[in-house]
Amino acid sequence: MTKREIKQRITQIIRNLCFGGAARSFDVIPRSLTYGKLYEAYILARILEQLRQAEHYNIVLVNTNQLKLKSAPGPINRNYPRFDLLANGMAVASVWTDIEFTSLSCFRVENTANPSLGEYHELDIAVVDYGVYGRPTPDQIWLAAECKNTGYNKGLLKEILGIRRELSFVSDLNATRFRNWPRAQVPATPPSCLLAYSTSSGIQNYSAPGNFFGINFYYEPLTP
Repeated sequence: MTKREIKQRITQIIRNLCFGGAARSFDVIPRSLTYGKLYEAYILARILEQLRQAEHYNIVLVNTNQLKLKSAPGPINRNYPRFDLLANGMAVASVWTDIEFTSLSCFRVENTANPSLGEYHELDIAVVDYGVYGRPTPDQIWLAAECKNTGYNKGLLKEILGIRRELSFVSDLNATRFRNWPRAQVPATPPSCLLAYSTSSGIQNYSAPGNFFGINFYYEPLTP
């Protein structure tokens, strides 16, 4: 499929999942994207599908400024589009793209007001507590996802293991914020879900550590 066809398909998925808004408000995919960033947008749509179908959240696209999805790392900027998750009519969480989070090491030493360059990291996609701004702390993150439109290797495995280390401690099983998908329990404190996606089936060769650290590895081709 061409980039244009993929973008149209992603936009249609988002429109089908979300409530409210004029048709043009669902056109949130930036005009010019690398295939890597387009893959992130595709995985975003797939995650929203699971949150709607498996977790039964109502999803509202908040895009009052008619901007495109954030595609460069930084703190949460509420001028950009986000997807709010509603349960029983109340917003409980928000889904953001390309945000930075405060590392566990920074959070534990209570240095969140003035973190150094090594004390915050980017996430491709994140589900966080509703109303959070700036860089969310590990206890505010429900789900984090990393998306790789490339072959998978040991370097990428070490990267996702490093993200898990800066999100939580290994622990006994704790309840996540989800009932079914992606996990109801995770061996981590705080109990965030961490997902790794790749267009390469080779990602499955590196998935074994996920059983211990509570990471889900998915082979997801860019073929919507």
